[in-house]
Amino acid sequence: MKQLFLVSSFADTYEQLPAFVGSDLTGQRVAFINTASLTEERISYVDKAFIALESLGLVVTLVDIYADDVTAIVDSSDMIYVAGGNTFYLLQELQKSGVDHLIKSHIDQGKVYIGESAGSIIMSPNIHYIKEMDDINEGPDLVDYTGFHVISQSPLPHVGNKYLQEAVDVILDKYQDSLDLHPFTDEEVFLIKE
Repeated sequence: MKQLFLVSSFADTYEQLPAFVGSDLTGQRVAFINTASLTEERISYVDKAFIALESLGLVVTLVDIYADDVTAIVDSSDMIYVAGGNTFYLLQELQKSGVDHLIKSHIDQGKVYIGESAGSIIMSPNIHYIKEMDDINEGPDLVDYTGFHVISQSPLPHVGNKYLQEAVDVILDKYQDSLDLHPFTDEEVFLIKE
């Protein structure tokens, strides 16, 4: 069973995670992948998400996707968390490191996946639509923009966000007839259990 907790802003939605998981989170382990944020200037949301996870009693391990122990850390975790940032850079680096296959394998096995913004968008069939929000040039080595295709919808985070609403509007206008867009605000969670 796939279990996806997809959000725009984890700091605004983390209190909904225990009900989604359906068990006490104390002591459960989270592999925390912050790769998407490495191209960003403002990354306070990463720290807030890390703190929010710990406040739920989770044991959080920051993952370097190029480290020798990445597979062991992800394998031994109860959940995988992929932070926001640039979606194109994130997909490029996950593919280069091979961690994309590792994540997909664990999702297929039923491990809880938490995606924030870019971490949500990569679950879609194709991430090309998000070029209206993220700089596509941050992923220069991507051969194409095929996402993880774990879901058929295309998550559209940050509806109502004062900094990103203009990009949201452009995406809705351009792609609402051709993609199965799933828009959600920073306070909403796009939940998948199937």
